[in-house]
Amino acid sequence: MTDAPTQRIARVTDEAPTERIDLGAAETQVIEPIRESTPDVPEPPPARVRWWTSWPFIVATSALGILVVGLSYRLAEEGGNANIRYGVFWAGMLLAAIPVTARVATGDRAGGAWGVALLGVLTYVPKFLRNPDGPAYHDEYAHWRQALDVLGSGQLFRPNSIIPIVQYYPGTSGITAAVHELTGLSVFSAGQLVLFTSHMLVLFGIVVLAQVHLRSPTAGALAALVYALNPSEMYFDTQYAYEGIAIALFVWALALTSIAARSTGRRRVAALVTALLCTAACLATHHLTTLFMVLLLVVVVAVVSVRGWRTRRREGRVPEGVAVWWILFGGTVGMGALWTTFVATPTLTYLSPYFGGSVEQLSDINTEQDTSRVVLAPSPQPLWERGLTALAPVVVGIICLAAILMLRKVLKQWRADTLVLMAYGLMYFPAVLFLLAPSGAEGARRSWAFTYLGIALIAAFVIPRWRARRPVRWWSRGPVLTLAFVVVLVGNVGGGLNDPYRFPGPFRWGTDTNSASAEARTVGEQLAARAGRVRVVADRYTALQLVGYSGLRVAAPSEGFPAWELVQTGADPNPRLAADLRGSGFDYLVVDTRMAEEASFIGDNYGPTDPLIGQATPRENLDRLDRVPWASRIITTEHLRVYKLDLFLLGANLVEDGP
Repeated sequence: MTDAPTQRIARVTDEAPTERIDLGAAETQVIEPIRESTPDVPEPPPARVRWWTSWPFIVATSALGILVVGLSYRLAEEGGNANIRYGVFWAGMLLAAIPVTARVATGDRAGGAWGVALLGVLTYVPKFLRNPDGPAYHDEYAHWRQALDVLGSGQLFRPNSIIPIVQYYPGTSGITAAVHELTGLSVFSAGQLVLFTSHMLVLFGIVVLAQVHLRSPTAGALAALVYALNPSEMYFDTQYAYEGIAIALFVWALALTSIAARSTGRRRVAALVTALLCTAACLATHHLTTLFMVLLLVVVVAVVSVRGWRTRRREGRVPEGVAVWWILFGGTVGMGALWTTFVATPTLTYLSPYFGGSVEQLSDINTEQDTSRVVLAPSPQPLWERGLTALAPVVVGIICLAAILMLRKVLKQWRADTLVLMAYGLMYFPAVLFLLAPSGAEGARRSWAFTYLGIALIAAFVIPRWRARRPVRWWSRGPVLTLAFVVVLVGNVGGGLNDPYRFPGPFRWGTDTNSASAEARTVGEQLAARAGRVRVVADRYTALQLVGYSGLRVAAPSEGFPAWELVQTGADPNPRLAADLRGSGFDYLVVDTRMAEEASFIGDNYGPTDPLIGQATPRENLDRLDRVPWASRIITTEHLRVYKLDLFLLGANLVEDGP
C-alpha cells in the first residue's frame, strides 16, 4: 500500500470488471484483476540533456550531415573510387542521425516527438537529393506518367504501359493530381510532397501504435526510431510510388483499431470508422499492402478469438476488443473482394507469378537448374558495408531472442493483439531467404516495411528493460546501443537497393536510374510529334524515357509475346509474333545501340524472358535491321535508331499457313 489516494494494482483491458473496496478513512482504492493486460514498459527518469543532445547541436549536425550527403552524390556523379563516396555518405548520415537518436533515447517526451520528426526528415533527404526534379526509379516513371495522364484526361483508371496494374489503383495519381491543382506545384513536386507527408505519418503512426500497445511515451518514440532503420525506409518507400503512400494507411489502420479495441462509446466508434476509411483508401492505392494487411488480420482475429473463447468459458463473457478486430477484418476482406472483383480484376494474376516463381527458384538452389541470386555479388559496394549488411539481421535476432526469453513466462498477462503484432516481426527472418531468388527478392524487399512494425515493438519492449536493470549491464550502455544502431542502419540500407539506385552517376547501360538520357527524351518527343502517342517496341531502359516524357505506349515482352525477337535474335520474327504486333498496333521499333557495347548492369534488356540475359546484343542483330524489308529507319541520333515497321508480309504468312 502507498500513501497515494488511489493506487492502480494492474492495468487491464477496458472490458475487465473492477472491484472497489472501502478503505475506511483512506480514499477508495481500485483493484483490477490481471486479465489480458500489458505490463508497463519501465519509464526511466529522463536523462540529463548534455551538449551533444542539445537542440542547437542536433540542428547544426543535421544540417551539416545533409550537406555531406549531398557531397557524396557529387562525388558519385564524377565517378571514381566507390569507397570514397560510400564513406562520405555514411559520415554525413551518421553525423546527422546519431545526435538526434541520442536525444530520443533520453526519454524526454517532447524531445522524443521532435526527434522523431527530425528523424523523418533525415531518412527522407537521401532519396530526395538523389533525384529532386524528376523521376529516376522504374516505378517513379510509371506513377508520374499516370498522374500526368489523369490530369490531362480528367479521368482516373488510365492505362499504364510501364506497370499495367497501376491503372486499377488510382490512389497515388488521384491525390497527386489534387495536390498539383491546389498548390500549383509541378506534378513530380506534388508527388514528392505527398510522399514526404506520408513518410512522416508512418513514423508518428508507429509512435501511436507503440504507445497504445506498450503504454509508454518512451516506447512510442523508441519504436519509431527502430522502424526508421528498416531497409525500405530510406530509399524504397521514399520513391514516388504507391507503396510509400499505402504503408501510412496500413500503419494508421492498425493504430486506430488498437485504440478502438481499448476504448468505449463514441471514441471507439470514431476510431474504428476512421480505421475502415484508411483501409478503403489503402485498397484503392496498393494491392500488396492490402494483401499484407489481410494476412496480418487473419492471424490477429484468430488469436484474439481463441483468447476470447477461453475467457467466455472461464468467465461467461466475450471481450469487446475481439469484435473490433473482426469488424476491421470483415470490412477489409469485404471491400477487397469487391474491389478485385469489379475494379482491379487482374490483381491476382499479376501477383501470383512472384510468389510461385520465388518458391520454385528457392527449391532449385544448388541444383542443375540453379536460378538463385549470388549473395553479395560483385558491385561497387564496399566490403565493410557488405559485412554490416550480413551482421544487421544478427543484431535484430539478438533483440528478438531477448524478447522471447522475457515474455515466455508472462504471455497470459498480455493482450493477444499486442503479442500478434510483435510476433509478426519475426516474419522478417524467413523473408531474408527469398532474397536468394530473383522473383522473391522483390517480395522480400516489400515485406520489410511491414514486418519491421513488429521488430519496432519488440525493440521498444526490450531496450527500456535492459536500461532499467540495476546494475546497468554492458549490453544496455549507451556506446553498445549506439554501435548496434550504426550496424543496423548501415547494414539495412546496404541490403536494400543496389548502387545505381542509391547514387547518381555517369551513364551506365542497363540500370533503371543511370541509363536515362536527354537523347532518349528528345527522340520520344520527336516521334510523338510526328506520329502521336503510338505503340513502340523498345528495351526496358529506353522505354522509361519514351513513356514518361512522351506518353508513348511500349510493349511488355513475355513468353507469350516475345517482342524481343525483333532485336535479340538474328532472324525475322515468327509469323505469329508479327501478326500479334500488327494486331496490337506496334508499328515502331526504337533501338539503343549501346546494348551492343556492353551487357546490361541488371542482366537483361527486355525483361526476364530475354534470351540474352547477361550478354550484350550482337552488333549484327542491330545492323541487319537496315537491310530487312519490314523495317525502315526514320529517326537517327548518336545512339538511337527509330524504325517504322511493316510486318504485313510476315503476318500474311501466318494467315496462309494457319495456326
